[in-house]
This record gives sequence, structure tokens and C-alpha cells, in this order.
Amino acid sequence: MAKAVILLGSNIDPAVNIRRGAKILSERLPVAKSSSVWLTPSIGMDGPDFYNAAVICLTETNADDLKFSILRPIEELLGRVRTANKYAPRSVDLDVIILNGTVLEPRLWDTAFILLPVSELEPDLIKPGSDANLAQLAIKMAPGSGANKIENFPLFE
Repeated sequence: MAKAVILLGSNIDPAVNIRRGAKILSERLPVAKSSSVWLTPSIGMDGPDFYNAAVICLTETNADDLKFSILRPIEELLGRVRTANKYAPRSVDLDVIILNGTVLEPRLWDTAFILLPVSELEPDLIKPGSDANLAQLAIKMAPGSGANKIENFPLFE
């Protein structure tokens, strides 16, 4: 079985929708581990802050099948509306960040809403071309990022 790191995000009723997304995901794929939930500023436009978290799932599908057969249907079920504005608010967003050790999202290394939750699950993952791992990058990034870990808010109730 492949190990997939999936990022969840929501900025429309985020306290409810991120948990709903995680629950539905866990009904479709085994979830081995989850990160803390982080409150992160909206990027690309003025909008409500996001709740973001990451999970490790086990899957037998490739990245495209995972995205189009499992993740997109969950987004649609929870009312995700895709618009021309890729920064528009959303009920839930699910993205494959890492699949079987291969980083599929190049923004992982320098984007707080991805790096901070994923670093909790894959702290030893080394940034290509450097000696820095995700845990070290997170320590450097967190203070100036505007992101805050939401204490006492488990992803799964």
C-alpha cells in the first residue's frame, strides 16, 4: 500500500467542514495519522482565514485516481464550488502533497499552510538541494507566517 500525505483546508465554516472532510476521507481510506489543525491567513486575496491540517492515508491508487476518484468527490459532497479565482473561499479543499515519498506539491517547502501541518507528519523529510528537513523549516517559518496551531481542536472528534 502507498502512503499519501493529504492536506485539508477550509475557510467556509471551517471548524465544521474540516472535520467533515476528514471524517468522510477516513471512511474512504485508512487514516494512519493526523496533524494538528492550524489557523492560517488567506493567500492571494482578502478572505477568511483557513483551517488546515494534514493526514497520512494508505491507498492503492495513483495520484490522479486519488485526486479524481476520492478527493474531488468529497469536495463536491461538501459543497466545494470551483471558480476561475483559485483563491476563492471554499468549504473544503483536499490535495495530495506527498505520495510514497515523492513530493507532488512544490510549494511544500515555502508555504506555511502546507509546511506546518505536513512537518508534523514527515518531520525528517529533507528539502532537495539542502540539509534542512521539514521540522527545521517549520521552526524557522512559523513565527513570521501568521499561522497559529489551534490548541484543543482535534481533527477527529
